[in-house]
Amino acid sequence: MLKTSLLFTVSVLLLLVFLPRHFNIQQTSEISGSYKQIKPLLFDLTHWPHLMAWHTFSEQKRIEISTPSNALGANAFLQTSNANIEISITELSQNHLQYSALVNNEHTLLGIITLNDNGMSFTISHSLKGTIHSPISGGVVVLYIRSLADKMFTSSVNNLRSHIRLEYKDIQ
Repeated sequence: MLKTSLLFTVSVLLLLVFLPRHFNIQQTSEISGSYKQIKPLLFDLTHWPHLMAWHTFSEQKRIEISTPSNALGANAFLQTSNANIEISITELSQNHLQYSALVNNEHTLLGIITLNDNGMSFTISHSLKGTIHSPISGGVVVLYIRSLADKMFTSSVNNLRSHIRLEYKDIQ
């Protein structure tokens, strides 16, 4: 019994150690609306907590967002019950925003949001890549990040769509 338990524990630890600690997530979605409606919301850190529904994924203790919040070098600091996250805009153009995220002063992530005009709609592309440096729990954290990134991207797109619909309804 003890030998089986020990063998199981060692197997689980080996599995955890060998899970990949690097990730590269690619997400895309189509959204109807104008550039003037989408870009100010998507490329401004002030709107990220609402768009991505941060409050649904972790208990927030503190959020600080720089002024201006939509320019190169703008940053946001999010303190939750599980992590401290600092997000900074590192590159910005008319249809492209690149950001870096530092989690717990240890794990670095790089994200890119691109907005492509398709005529009557836009394609929003998001990529997120990074490495979790924890040797034992890193692989599990990567699995969690993949799930969280999918949920946040879906929330962002749905909230953008709702905002655009409400704005359109108010105009009529």
